[in-house]
Amino acid sequence: MQEPPPPPSGTPPTGPTRPVTTAQPVSQEVVYESDLVDRVDRARFWATFGAIAAVLAAVLGVIALIVAIQAKNDVNDKGSTAALRSDVNRLQSDVSSLKSQSSSASDTTSQLDKLSSRLDKLDQQVTKLADAQTKTNDNVTKLQSDLSDLTSRVDQVEKAQEQAASGGP
Repeated sequence: MQEPPPPPSGTPPTGPTRPVTTAQPVSQEVVYESDLVDRVDRARFWATFGAIAAVLAAVLGVIALIVAIQAKNDVNDKGSTAALRSDVNRLQSDVSSLKSQSSSASDTTSQLDKLSSRLDKLDQQVTKLADAQTKTNDNVTKLQSDLSDLTSRVDQVEKAQEQAASGGP
């Protein structure tokens, strides 16, 4: 087995370092919760898709009901109505269940619209707060500048007083 090479002479190596950075001003951009927005968009898509699918299924159910009624009339002419009646009853129950699914999809869509409007209101509030913060930051900067000017003027007055007291020019 080989031994590792001896450490170089001089100063021992130090741990990894990183350059010192100055503090960056806080960004004034508004950050949105894109994950939440994506979820709302996906939920809206699926709610709309479900509503459309339910309406299409209801239309197909009505068409099937019409075909069943026509078949019933044809069978009445031929004599076998019991099987057709059970088919019609099943189709009617399918149509009623599709109608209930369609109404629940529209309820989901209305809830998503409410959530979307609430998100819009929150976005407006965030924008107002960001504007207010920008104004506050500007005011603080101006006050700091004024304070610096006043400090330098006070220093000048003190120097002038010292020179006058010591009998200077």
